Amino acid sequence: MSSQPIPTIEAKIKAIQKEMEDGDPNDRAPRLKILSVRAIYEGFGSTAWYEFMGEFAGSPKQLKRLCTRDIDCHDYNEPARAYLVGNSMCLPETWRTYLKGIDHYLDVTLDQFPDEEK
Repeated sequence: MSSQPIPTIEAKIKAIQKEMEDGDPNDRAPRLKILSVRAIYEGFGSTAWYEFMGEFAGSPKQLKRLCTRDIDCHDYNEPARAYLVGNSMCLPETWRTYLKGIDHYLDVTLDQFPDEEK
């Protein structure tokens, strides 16, 4: 039996979309919008970038993967990251198309960052 990675980003976005259908009772969309704008202005690798990507990472290893270009295995990884931030900036209005441009490119490599050497 093959072990498939859990699509963390896709699952989290679908949970956000469900919340939006229910009227966003946790006010997640406005918070993500604020975090994404800060990430854009402060830039890739900044504290704001890490804080934003932390919303989509399920572990420190996944967070590191979302905040580095070191092991991008596909030319589309960078645009997918940009879409993740950009699509969040458009919340709450564009929640139905939140996954647009992100596809599977980040999820399939999310757990592939090498373990730290001790």
